[in-house]
Formats: sequence, C-alpha cells, structure tokens
Amino acid sequence: MAKTKTLVTCIDRDDDIGWKAGLVTPIIGKEALLSAATKLALADPEESDINAIFEAIRIYEQLRTGDTGVESEVVLIAGDRSVGAVSDRKIGQKIDEVLAQFHADSAILVSDGAEDEWIIPIIQSRVKIDS
Repeated sequence: MAKTKTLVTCIDRDDDIGWKAGLVTPIIGKEALLSAATKLALADPEESDINAIFEAIRIYEQLRTGDTGVESEVVLIAGDRSVGAVSDRKIGQKIDEVLAQFHADSAILVSDGAEDEWIIPIIQSRVKIDS
C-alpha cells in the first residue's frame, strides 16, 4: 500500500516573514523553517507567526516519526501585506508551486489566527485539507 503524502502548511497571510525577516516563500523543509522562525523571532520576538511555524514543525515531526503510513513535508507560505485578493492570489500561486514539487494527497493547515481561515477555499481547490 502506498503511503499517503501530507503537506503540513503554515500560512502567513500578511507576509510578516517577508517584511520583518526579509524572507521569500515558499520555504520548504524542517531546517529551512527553523531558520526562518529564528530570523523572524530575532526581528520581532512577539510575532505570533513564530508559534505557528513551530507548530507546523511539531506536526510534521509527529507525522514523520509516528507509525502513520504518511509521507510528509512542511512548508511556510506567505501572502502579501495587502491582505485580501492580492495576498490570497499569491498564496494560491505558491501552493501550486509547492504541489508541483511535492504531490500531496492532503494538507494540514497551521496559522496564527482566524483571519487566515479565508484562505481555506483556496487551498481546498488544490488539495484536500485534513486538519
């Protein structure tokens, strides 16, 4: 039986990672996300996206180390400071870019707040969301 592929996706809809830490997304992989979280924490220790990044890594590790039958990858995707259509289109484009590399069967979304729930339909139009 083939393993299910799950993409643990951390969403930064307003691109704090870009304008505070100077990073461009998508950022893929545990080590890259750890580095990004550290840069963001040094730029703004009170930024809530830091917790979301670490939660995405924690979930990724649970999937990777457990006997889950799941192949997983972790990614950070940011939108734009102009939250709304501009931001959401960027997120859609970046999800497409990641899915071209990692052909996921499903995604687990992690974000820092309820406002980020607006992007759920954008993600669902591309891949099934499990959590």
